[in-house]
Amino acid sequence: MKELLHKAWLFSVGMVDFTKEKVEGLVQEMVQRGEITQQESPEAVKQLLAKAQDAQQALWEKVKELTKAAIDEINVAKASELEALEKRVAALEEALKSRG
Repeated sequence: MKELLHKAWLFSVGMVDFTKEKVEGLVQEMVQRGEITQQESPEAVKQLLAKAQDAQQALWEKVKELTKAAIDEINVAKASELEALEKRVAALEEALKSRG
């Protein structure tokens, strides 16, 4: 089972877009090679799908983290900051109109 989990990790790292059919195909290949039994295959499919999903989620989190770090590094204004500035400018424009 340790080998199966290792293959699941390798599979999930290499597959961002995966389908149940692809996982089932991989498991059937493992059955044919004698790495697992036919009785173990449904559980193997579940484990592979879970591992692939976990890896995909971890990859997504890492992408978000790196993207945020890049945005912070180049000091890009956030939408909320721009909205606040727009409101301040509108208030200043209104104050100037009422003075003149």
